Order: sequence, then structure tokens, then C-alpha cells
Amino acid sequence: MDSQSSGGAFKRKPKRMSTYQRAMKFSKRGKFGHGFQIQDEDFQYFLNILKVSKETFESSDDKCIFVDNVFKQLNGNEVNYCSNQVVSRVVDDLLPSASDQTVLNLIKHFEIDLRPICCDQFASHVLQQLLHVAIYRAYKVTNDITETTKENYFNFINKLCKFIINNLEEFIWDTYANHIVRSCIACLCGQPYLCSKTPQQKGESIDINKDHKDLLKKYSDCILNIQQFAEMPTNDITSGLLQVLLKSIASISKKRYKALVEKIMSECFPSDESSSFDNVSWALENNSFSRLLDVIISESPDKLNKSLYEKYFHNKLANLSIHHNGNFTLQKILSTTVDATKFETMFDEIKGKMSEIISLGYTGVLLELSNACLRLKCKQALFFKTLCESLKCKEETEDGITVLILLGLKVADNFDNSCKEPAINIHGSMIVQNILKFNKPIKMVNNLNNLDTERLVYLLCNVKGSYIGNAYFESAFIGERSREKLIWKLKDYYVTLAKSKSGSRAFDCVWKVADSKQRIMIMNEFLKHESDLISTQFGSIIASKLNLGMFRHKKDEWIKADQDKLQTVKVFEINKYC
Repeated sequence: MDSQSSGGAFKRKPKRMSTYQRAMKFSKRGKFGHGFQIQDEDFQYFLNILKVSKETFESSDDKCIFVDNVFKQLNGNEVNYCSNQVVSRVVDDLLPSASDQTVLNLIKHFEIDLRPICCDQFASHVLQQLLHVAIYRAYKVTNDITETTKENYFNFINKLCKFIINNLEEFIWDTYANHIVRSCIACLCGQPYLCSKTPQQKGESIDINKDHKDLLKKYSDCILNIQQFAEMPTNDITSGLLQVLLKSIASISKKRYKALVEKIMSECFPSDESSSFDNVSWALENNSFSRLLDVIISESPDKLNKSLYEKYFHNKLANLSIHHNGNFTLQKILSTTVDATKFETMFDEIKGKMSEIISLGYTGVLLELSNACLRLKCKQALFFKTLCESLKCKEETEDGITVLILLGLKVADNFDNSCKEPAINIHGSMIVQNILKFNKPIKMVNNLNNLDTERLVYLLCNVKGSYIGNAYFESAFIGERSREKLIWKLKDYYVTLAKSKSGSRAFDCVWKVADSKQRIMIMNEFLKHESDLISTQFGSIIASKLNLGMFRHKKDEWIKADQDKLQTVKVFEINKYC
């Protein structure tokens, strides 16, 4: 379906309803949340709490009082109410702010019968949060928590983790109990939110005691000996559990980590067929195993990764690069490669497939190749040359069009040179940034300097292209003359840069390296178009930061103050390397 309506307006994707909005919608139909059905009056109360719980409070004590009052409404129905969709969400959100007395009271009700709670669609989320809160508070070193309270938290953690391990073979296949197993594993390694999909929920790591580390080892041993282990890597929910286990056990027991990896790989790559790519391809067709393999490569130490590479992936990289799942595995292999000689062999194997990689859109492989070239300081010139050949463009052109082709990662035959605002591929932008940081980036530097100024400004004002400014002005291998050339090239366009959100950030990079003469040129341009500059949010911020008002009224004083700043920066830079 065309993204443009008949009137030419862009059709936005409908905004997703919040939990509160969905609950309101269903309550009007007489349905008071999925799961355990509660009374209309109670449902409306928790619905209102869901709405106001995100509001800020004057102090943490005020929020604690508010939260404890909410929990009192559960009134002996803790387990049933937490099995309701809306109440479960409210309790889950408020638990971290509840008092110890409230948390321990909820634990007391949950401990009576853990089995149905572990398998409940909504109560299981509350149990996970209870475990997270308990582990943090059990290890918390403050004066406001008593030893008795800590002991109660430790008792709950041990009871839950041991109950789960005793029922492991049943729980790992249950959709909701599986996530409780993951939480137990993550907590026992000291990273309670390891398996959280929400970036904001990445809590602090905890220094776990020996007993909990030993219990984690027991989890690893039990899972390793499960009768249906062969099915786990290729099943979505159990693959996720294995990913959490690998991340958790890697720092606790290298022996167990290696045993897990070897068993997973031997189950999915039978040794008698390991020389054939068809076997690798067949295994990678399974998305669950493909994601698990990415974790194995990321978490494994260099020695184990080298062994895995030699046994399963040697001479198969060309095929991996054009496989819809295998290209992600190849990216992980490239990102973890630390040996330059090994990388050179890998590069030679992949380079012949570069054109096909581009046509298939697996551009992440090209980005990881450029990252490795930069990190290991090898094959840089050959990477640039091969990439340009694959895109059917010259390495250096008088109009700088090569930059635009690389940024879009489109073959030159498909590139529309008449388009004033060509599309920028995020991987293309990051590749160009890496090339600018190569040991000899002169051809890319010349392309940027040869590019039409308006197109250059468009790039620097684009959210994906603006970081090229960082790479250009911060690269250790781009000389002062080249920087100066680009600074003067942007003359008369600095107001345009400063007014743009992304352009203003690129402008900051220019300002840091500009000398006194160049800064005066920029300030004169700002002064000439002051009303236009300060009419925008980002332009007014830059005008204020650079003290444009002082430059207007006391130009000589401003110049002297700025020269003193530049001199101070130079002295600091000299002393830094002494």
C-alpha cells in the first residue's frame, strides 16, 4: 500500500493504546481485565491507580505511603487479585517502592502455593518482580534494613529457587513458568534484570554470595542433563532460557559454560556432517537456534571461539554472508575476531560476495567488516576499493558523488544524481565514518570536500549523516589542511547547521577544531542572521552558548576571551602527551 494518501500527506501508523486505555475500553463492555475477575468497584480503583502511579511525589516516603495504601486494598485476596491483568500491572509497577513490611506480607501469601502462581499468565509477573525486589534488598548494605528482614528475603529467594529447580523439567516448557526460571538464574548470577526487554530496567549488578553461585551451578547441571535437551535450542521459549543461562554462567563457571556450548553445538551440528555448509544452513534456518548461536559467539572466550570457528564455520563464511540468518552469525564472528591474520583470511573469503550482500540488503555484514578493518588496522584500502567496485563507483570523483553512493549503499546504476536529498542508510553512514578513521582516508576526505556544499549541509543536518562530522573532525588521520578546507567550504551555511537538531551537533564538532580566524568568521555570519538564528530552539541555544550578545556589543573582548580559551586548550593538549 502506498504510504502517500491521494492528497500527498504522509499516513502515520496509528498510535498504540496504553494499558490504561485498553483496560478502560474493555471495562465499558463489562470485562474487568483478563484473568481473575474482580468486582467493578475494585477494578475502577486499580484502574485509577494505574493512571496516577506514574506521577511524581514530593519525596520517596510519600510514595512509599501511597504504595502501601494501595496494597492494603488487596485485603487478603493477594494471589487472586494479582491474577487479574490490571491489578497485576499495578502491583508489578509499585512493588519496588513498597515498604519491607508490605513486600514481606505479599511474599507470605505467595509462598503458600507457588505452583499455580508460576504458571499463571499475570501472577507470574508479580512473582518475578518479588524476586527482583527481594534479591536487591537482601544484599542491600544500608542501616534502614534489619538483619531479620534480610534473612526473610534470603529465605524467600532460596525457597523459590529450590522449588523451581525441583520442578525444572516441567517448568522450562511452560510459557510463564519459563520466565520465572530465567529470573531465578539471572538473580543467582547477580544480574536480576538480565532477561528484561526494557532498557530502563537494567538494574545494578550484585555481588552474589557463594551459596547462590553454587545454586546457579546446580541449575546449569540440571538443565544440561534434561532428557529433552536436544529440543531446547530449537524451541523459542527454551532457547531464550539457554541464552540467559549462558550469559549468567559465563562469569561463574567456565567449565560449565564450555560444557553447555559443546552440548548445544553437538546436538545442532552433528560432527559427521560438520564439513558441509548444508548442515550449517539447515541449523540456521531455525530462528531460535540462530539467536542462541549469536549469544554463544558473543559470550565465549577467544580460545573457545577459535575452536568453534575451526570446527563449524571455517571455509563457510562466503555462504554465511548471504544466508538470511547466517549473516547475523557472521556479524557476531567478525565482531569478536581479535586476530589480524585470521581476519585477513576471513576477509578474502567474504569479499567476493560483497555485491550479492548489497543486493540482498545484508549491510550489517559490511559494517562489521569495516569495524574489524578499523579495529585490527588491516585490509582498510582493500575494503574501500572492493566496496566501491561492488557499488560500481570510483573511489574518488570530482563531484564527490561516491560519498552519497556509499551512504545509500545503492549501486551507482540505481542512484538518482538529480535528487537533492538522497536516502541515507544507517549502515552506510557508519561505514563512511569508519573509512574516515582509517589510516589513509584521503580519498574519502577529497570526496567530501568535492561534494556540492548544499548536499554536504543536507548530510550534516540529517540524523543519520550528522555523525560524519564527528568522524571527520575527530579522526587522527585527517590533517589540519583538510579540516580547514571543509570549515571554509561551509561558510554562509553555519546558520542552517545551527538551526537544525542534528546539524547543531555537527556544528559543535566544527567549533571545537576551528581556530580564532574561523570562529570570528562564523560569529560574523551568526550576527548577520541573528534574528533567523534565535528564532529556532537549537539556534538560540548555540547563540547563548557562544555568547553572541557579547560578540555584538564587545567584539574585542569576546575575541580576546576566546583566544585565551583556545590557548588554554592547546596547553592542555600538549601537557596530556608529556
